[in-house]
Amino acid sequence: MRIILADDHVMIREGLRPFVERIAADAIVQEAGSLPDVLALLKDGPADLVILDLKMPGMNGYQGLVTLRQMFPQMRCVMLSAVADRDHVLEAIRLGADGFIPKHLSGAAMVSALQLVLSGERFIPAMLMERSRDAAEGDIGGDLISKLTPRERDILRLLREGLPNKVIANRLEVSEVTVKSHLGNVFRKLGVQNRLQAMRLMVDSEPL
Repeated sequence: MRIILADDHVMIREGLRPFVERIAADAIVQEAGSLPDVLALLKDGPADLVILDLKMPGMNGYQGLVTLRQMFPQMRCVMLSAVADRDHVLEAIRLGADGFIPKHLSGAAMVSALQLVLSGERFIPAMLMERSRDAAEGDIGGDLISKLTPRERDILRLLREGLPNKVIANRLEVSEVTVKSHLGNVFRKLGVQNRLQAMRLMVDSEPL
């Protein structure tokens, strides 16, 4: 498996390389310090995975990603950056990145993320998922969440964690029957039929 690790800081590459090599037993890691260096390594054909630093020379914002996507549509490309706010991540995904790795991510988490990408999935930082859900709840808040009682909001937050009614009841120190009653009111106020629809409403109100 051929992997290109591209970052203009040697120390970053040296720090990440041992973890990148753990992605697969047959991983061969090549290093690059700029987009031209990456393109030179790709002259003989695409790699299995390219990890691109967002700010390194030659990238011109996301143009480097766009260039690689045009040249090798099937090649897996992941962005690496110290900046991982919502706008940066979503723009990278929109332009074809298969994942976005914040530089503060732990080595073990990065290995898992890159393995996920190589399996054909996309990786989005968990913190972005949480912010998106918080934003979604805020988006719903003006019209729907405001109709819920404080206790109903507590139950909805626990529901979002995927907890069953029994665990929610234990957390809130109420009976399971009480939780079911509150959930019935929550579903009615949100205009949904079940917990799955409630979850979708909260997450889908502001798409990733």
